[in-house]
Amino acid sequence: MLSRRFALLTLGCAGLLASCAPLTTVYDLHFTAGPAGEDIDPTTLLERQIVPADRLVSLPEAFSRAPEGAVILTCWKDTDITNFWGPCSHITRKYKPRSEGGGQVAETYNFFRPQAGIYPESVEYHYYAAIVLDVGVTPDKLPVLWAAAHKLDGRLYDLSGREDSYYCSTYQNALQRAVGLPDAVPYRPEINLAIPADALKVPGVKVLWVGLNQNSPGSYIDSKAN
Repeated sequence: MLSRRFALLTLGCAGLLASCAPLTTVYDLHFTAGPAGEDIDPTTLLERQIVPADRLVSLPEAFSRAPEGAVILTCWKDTDITNFWGPCSHITRKYKPRSEGGGQVAETYNFFRPQAGIYPESVEYHYYAAIVLDVGVTPDKLPVLWAAAHKLDGRLYDLSGREDSYYCSTYQNALQRAVGLPDAVPYRPEINLAIPADALKVPGVKVLWVGLNQNSPGSYIDSKAN
């Protein structure tokens, strides 16, 4: 296991233009239910992997219960070269619920779904876990939030870090800034990236729900879904 982790970090660092730094200390996830009614410490959630039973639901249910405007961190069961920064490799946001059928998300994803915009939340259902986060978006902020999102509709996914370029983390940060809130994902200058899992480290963030899909493949490389 250690040699596998070393290889992953070595390959990952080779693809970064900045100096190498540890991107994660958690390589595998297996969330289990704990006593109901307890608080969730976002900063230790990935290490402890224990979720109060009353906060642990199915993955689709987590998306359904997520308030409009909430940020959702999505995670695989494990780590490989496609997500060398750790199993929680993507971040999205709950868009307006649809009156019929499933809800929707606002995001940019990767080069296989490269355009920023509004998508059915079902595109996220192949993940192992969805962690629903309250990042301070209140109902009065929603009109400005969605106006900012639609200004970015059609923007192509771009991991270069150039000004006015967006990948999943920086897209969500742009929406946060549009409504006067702190970034959803802190920037790491040493690697010139904003790592999705770091959303759990933002002061004041709250975990609302954790949704699980026990039938998820281990990681993106094992999945046929885009």
